[in-house]
Amino acid sequence: MFGKAKITAALLFSLLVPGIATAQDAGQTFDRPSLVLFANGGGNSSLTDLNDAGTASLETGWTGGGGVGVQLNRFLAVRGTFDYARSDGQGATAISGQALDRYFYGGDVQLRYPTASGLAPYVLLGAGAVTIDNPDNAAFDRFTKFAGKGGLGVEYALPRSNFGLFVQASSYVYDFDQNGFDKTQVDVLWTAGLNYRFSY
Repeated sequence: MFGKAKITAALLFSLLVPGIATAQDAGQTFDRPSLVLFANGGGNSSLTDLNDAGTASLETGWTGGGGVGVQLNRFLAVRGTFDYARSDGQGATAISGQALDRYFYGGDVQLRYPTASGLAPYVLLGAGAVTIDNPDNAAFDRFTKFAGKGGLGVEYALPRSNFGLFVQASSYVYDFDQNGFDKTQVDVLWTAGLNYRFSY
C-alpha cells in the first residue's frame, strides 16, 4: 500500500516538473518589475458611421504603433501606448475618397493570466486622446478629443528568451463632433506584434 503511494507521488512529481520548467523557460515568473518595449501593426475598422443617417463612414484601413511599459509582476503591467490609424472616407461625405489619420496616445493597464504553456491571455483598460487629421483636405480642421480604451489579447513568451509574440484587438471610443460630423466613434484596431522584456 505504502509502495503504491510512493509510486503515485513519483508519477505526479514527474508530470508536474516539466510544466514548472516550461513556465520558467517561457518567462512567466517575474520576480521583480521589468521594462517592456513593444511594437505592433495590422488593420483598423470603425464600428460606427460618421452620421446618424449612416450615409458617411470609414473604410477598413491599416494601423501601426507601439509603446513602453513596466511589468510589475506576472499578472499586471502599466503601459504608455501610441497607435496610428489611416482609413479612407466613403459615402455622402466631404471626406469621401480622402484619407483620415487618427493618432491615439495614452496609457493602459494590462491584466494578464500566464499559463504553463507560455500563453498569457490579457485584457486592457485605459484612456488617452486621439488627434484626427485629413491631410487631403486643407479645409478640414485638425482636432483632438478624449478617448477611452479597452481590449483583449493573448501573448506567447518565447522559451529561454526575453521576446514575446502577441495578437490583440483594442477599441478606442471618442466623440467625432467637428467638421460637419457629430457622432460617438468606435474604432477597433486588430494587430499582431512583438515585445521585449529587459532582465535585471
